Amino acid sequence: MRHHFCVFAAAGLALVLSACSPSAPSPADSAAPAAAAGSETPAPAITDEAGLRKAAAAALSEQRIYTPAGDNAIEHYLALRRLHADDSTLATALLELLPYALIGSEQAVGREDFPEARRLLALIEQVDPQAPALTRLRDSIVAAEAESARRIIAEAEAAKRLEQEAARAAAAEAEAARARQVEAVAAVAAPVAATAQANPPAVVPPPAPVQPKPQPTAPVVASATPQLLSAPPPRYPLVALRRKIEGSVTVEFTIQPDGSVTSPRVVSADPPGLFEEAALVAAARWRFERTPAAVTTARVVQFRLAQAGR
Repeated sequence: MRHHFCVFAAAGLALVLSACSPSAPSPADSAAPAAAAGSETPAPAITDEAGLRKAAAAALSEQRIYTPAGDNAIEHYLALRRLHADDSTLATALLELLPYALIGSEQAVGREDFPEARRLLALIEQVDPQAPALTRLRDSIVAAEAESARRIIAEAEAAKRLEQEAARAAAAEAEAARARQVEAVAAVAAPVAATAQANPPAVVPPPAPVQPKPQPTAPVVASATPQLLSAPPPRYPLVALRRKIEGSVTVEFTIQPDGSVTSPRVVSADPPGLFEEAALVAAARWRFERTPAAVTTARVVQFRLAQAGR
């Protein structure tokens, strides 16, 4: 395991790419690679190499790794790779950013934003068509879409049942009101004694209360956690580094039987809004010893300025 990790890796990619790449090709040179892209996501509006490199550096500096669509670091680097398909520096840059898109797609699935999840899946496939996570991510999107559809149907059926029950209750109340009206007319016409003995109107029982939906149970955290074998240091966010801010993020995740980590999610963060994404990417790269079954656990990812200098 490496003991030294450069926290400026993502931002440095833009500087390395701009310093080491060849000069921008002419429009005629770039036409062929662009045409070969075919089914890939359309390239950003910027098409010249200098503009793409500047846009990629700005996106990295502003933490726009994979959003918004059309103006993010991954799409700018993909456009550069279309201009220089044999540039290994561009390939390395895209592979460094790939885990961020994977985490973003899993988060989109979790909040049922399936168009965004599929957009990020397409970006991952463009970066590395052989990425091991592609099949699992694609299957999880399909399964989540199916589950969402089933839930929507079930909720619609439940709402229809409630509507029918309300209609039946309203009809019963109307029938009872008519019966009371008939009894009132008969009471006026009958002798006073007969009126005193008239039966009171029937009481319509209220509709049965709607049972609340069962709340989902929290994931079970295993009591015995497999031994951590590899934990590359997290990338220190540039915004936090410039402001000299330290923090920590508690991440919950699942250890698969082969020791890999899946489904990381943030439990808490201090301060919020700075370190969460870097912590999720770091957790996705952890490796544990093999375990007989999947284990759900949690760890705290620390961000200290002293680590950023190593």
